[in-house]
Amino acid sequence: MNEEVFKLEKKFQPFLLGNDYTFVGPEDQNLLIQPFASNANLIAPVVAISRTVHHTLSNKEATLQACRLLPAGTELRIYVVISNGHTILMHASIEEYCRRNKIDFEI
Repeated sequence: MNEEVFKLEKKFQPFLLGNDYTFVGPEDQNLLIQPFASNANLIAPVVAISRTVHHTLSNKEATLQACRLLPAGTELRIYVVISNGHTILMHASIEEYCRRNKIDFEI
């Protein structure tokens, strides 16, 4: 597993706006929901009666463990989730997020 992507994610935390958050997940969109998000959902602690995808994906330990369950050699990337008050997952890359919000962050 590429530890550098997790270091970069941690370094980016101070640049997040509002209730936005990041998670590390598979670059391959075909793996994002199944098995990644499903595994993270099983691992994440229950924090509310009606837990949302945001409760799961904002849990760093759950997403880390879900990454470890992905097939060997799976490319990982950082997703920046834009808090929009809905259960729909709106995300961007770090580069796109920085461009939209005029954030100066060196990758």
